[in-house]
Amino acid sequence: LTLCLGPAGRFAVRAEWRTTTSAAGPGRARPLTPDTGAFWFFAGDNLELMVKVLDGCVVNGHWWVFAGGLTDVATRIEVTDRLTGVRREWTSPVGSPFAPLQDTLAFACEPPPSS
Repeated sequence: LTLCLGPAGRFAVRAEWRTTTSAAGPGRARPLTPDTGAFWFFAGDNLELMVKVLDGCVVNGHWWVFAGGLTDVATRIEVTDRLTGVRREWTSPVGSPFAPLQDTLAFACEPPPSS
């Protein structure tokens, strides 16, 4: 149910889905690489959502969250930074194709250590 992405699984990613008939449930996680994973909703061989968390700290001081969906069911993605406890979520409405998510300001990087 939870993908742990990024260094040492720092970011916990969960997904939920809901159909037009109000059927609902958790996304089932499938890790792919240390930074990327997928979720399935209805059958394990039918991936519905891809999510990745990238280290953009040297570029703009933030961790980036990208997601792409192959679905039109309502989708909620929740990502928690297990180091800081900060949680973010993104949603896609039922009946609309999942719009690509490209949040390059998702999580602020830690401030440099004070000297």
